[in-house]
Amino acid sequence: LAVKQRTILHAAARLPKPGGRLVYATCSVLQEENQQIVHDFLATHEDFKLRDAGDVLDENRIPLESGQFFELRPQTHGTDGFFAAVLEKTT
Repeated sequence: LAVKQRTILHAAARLPKPGGRLVYATCSVLQEENQQIVHDFLATHEDFKLRDAGDVLDENRIPLESGQFFELRPQTHGTDGFFAAVLEKTT
């Protein structure tokens, strides 16, 4: 579904105002549907930056450990696969 996901993300990029956030989320653990889509998006949208998901969770007092991306994996978390990236519009 990478082509469809890429199309949806690019279309949604026009919606946030400067300082606004766009959260790209999937129920997938596949790199080509997650990190690769985000990296490709950032390469073509200089007016967005990736926010560290762990920092965003901390700012909102949500006690979940995360890194650059928010990821849940069945074998680690006992949940379905889930991915999220926080993209902030800078201009």
